[in-house]
Amino acid sequence: MFITDKLVTDLIIAVVTLIIAAYLYIKHKYSYWTKKGIPQIPPTFPFGNYGKGLPKGMSLGAHSATYYDEFKKHGHKLGGVYLGLDPYLVLIDVTHAKNIFNKDFSNFADRGIYYNKNHPITVNILTQCGEEWRTTRSKFTNIFTSAKMKYFFNTIKLCKDELRTHLEIITKDDNTEVDIYEVIACYLTDVIVSVIFGVDANSFKSPDAIFRKLGRQMFETFSLPFKIELFLIICYPTLAKRFNLSMVQPELNKFFNKFVPEAVEHRIKNNVHRADFLELLIEMKNSGIDLTQDEMVAQSFAFFAAGFETSAKTFMLLFYELSINSELQERARIEISEVLAKHGDLTYDALNEMTYLSQLINETMRKYPLVATLNRVCVNDYKFPDTNVVIEKGTGIIIPVLGYHRDPNLFPDPDKFDPDRFKDKNVKHHGYFPFGDGPRLCIGARLGILQVKLGLVEIIKNYEVSLSPKVKEPLMFDPFTFVTKMTETVLVKLKKINCT
Repeated sequence: MFITDKLVTDLIIAVVTLIIAAYLYIKHKYSYWTKKGIPQIPPTFPFGNYGKGLPKGMSLGAHSATYYDEFKKHGHKLGGVYLGLDPYLVLIDVTHAKNIFNKDFSNFADRGIYYNKNHPITVNILTQCGEEWRTTRSKFTNIFTSAKMKYFFNTIKLCKDELRTHLEIITKDDNTEVDIYEVIACYLTDVIVSVIFGVDANSFKSPDAIFRKLGRQMFETFSLPFKIELFLIICYPTLAKRFNLSMVQPELNKFFNKFVPEAVEHRIKNNVHRADFLELLIEMKNSGIDLTQDEMVAQSFAFFAAGFETSAKTFMLLFYELSINSELQERARIEISEVLAKHGDLTYDALNEMTYLSQLINETMRKYPLVATLNRVCVNDYKFPDTNVVIEKGTGIIIPVLGYHRDPNLFPDPDKFDPDRFKDKNVKHHGYFPFGDGPRLCIGARLGILQVKLGLVEIIKNYEVSLSPKVKEPLMFDPFTFVTKMTETVLVKLKKINCT
């Protein structure tokens, strides 16, 4: 069969027509903010303003800070960007962010984080929307009260003792260099697994401990196909759902869907009781609260993921700062010594009196916010106060936390690590959102701070920390990762001291 000139001509016309139509469609999509009179950063197809970081990936947190800086230097209070083809509004004026978090929360109740109901593990308190989220929040709020932190305190303290034993083993030589993130990741894996599931993770005792492996896979080891899936999820979520993609790797999905039901069944069958999250879930279910197996798996996974990573990175970055600021170390050590001398033991109340440790943690989260970007979705048409800007239902919102935290107008000398910014508890820092704000404030914030403070006490009380000369400074966020990561491995030396 021969291809006729007419057929060739028709094919050329069809292809050219498709190209022109695609070009006009993309041009139309990328003019969304301009037509609304809102300044925008010029996008590039197919990434929009997300960058061109594949196959490594790109940190939206690092990007949102550049959006903030770009719009701020031109005096804009709002700015438009695109992830893929979808428009997102960046909030430059912190007042707009405060309104969205609090006063106008009903218009921005949804986070807009991708989930796929075909993968129930992705449908959890972090991703749920509307009434579904409200129901879940009401179920779990009581699990993270101050009273429940006392409930978890002794469980976490046992993990701290394992940390002590491990440090004694690896610091027999004062010249030993320690990857502080790996040490803390093992400690916090033990904490989270013990607090949630009531089992010993044995992260220090075995390099192949299953929960530590899961933590690495969740945040450190992404295959190229999964990176491409994450790009589609972030920039083309509608397409991602059509392809039935999940933000949770298949191995993690399989493990938690097997482990959690088996753990619950074992507890019930053998009448086992532990002071942990799983026990509270079982109590909720037994009291008549509607709690499905899928929900138990999804919420357990969410608390494992959120509770481990943010705390581990915060801990690592705090020790980086302490290793280069010995006077801050000593100040913390004095406070620990004085409070322990007063109480005679490390109790929950004693820990709460260590206010300088709280300042150190707060300043670390200010300088290095691990949730560097917060997202919301407009659920009703909304007019921004004192402007003519109206956005439609379904519009995505980017809240550039890293941009706020590093803005010299909000935090003078922002690159300086200064815990005394948080000395006065009554001072409300405009633009400080390490855990978000409003009704969707991180539900596990108290637990995160509790586990970090306990670990801090153990190390600062017993060791002088110094930075390895191998670490190149300054420490920077690596933009070429899907999760928040630093450019350097933080290697430190821990020198044993005598401190009562």
